[in-house]
Amino acid sequence: MFKEYKSSGKHMICDFKGIQNTELLNSMSGLQNLLKDICSKHDFTVLNETLYQFEPFGCSILFLLSESHISIHTFPEKNHMSFDIYTCRQYKNNNVYNDIFHFLAESINASSVSKFQIIDRYF
Repeated sequence: MFKEYKSSGKHMICDFKGIQNTELLNSMSGLQNLLKDICSKHDFTVLNETLYQFEPFGCSILFLLSESHISIHTFPEKNHMSFDIYTCRQYKNNNVYNDIFHFLAESINASSVSKFQIIDRYF
């Protein structure tokens, strides 16, 4: 007997390396605005924001969305940023996720990506 699975959305995970805009990687307000721009452009509803500035550098930001979550973790000393977004929205294709990826890569001026994965999630 086969079970029928229903999509619970998609989860995009990215690790950006070789980032040239290291100033942004240590700017809590700059990164917060980056996430707000993504949420505004794609009509994600932000329920809560958690921000943490590490010493001497680095940031972690988590936005709780009504659609799920979005997060950034930065490592300026390594020119590295980890990003993920999970949303329960049902899209026909991955265009929204590709758009978010390219927006981030351009914003941080990343020279490479070691990991970029879009995972289909199911109930």
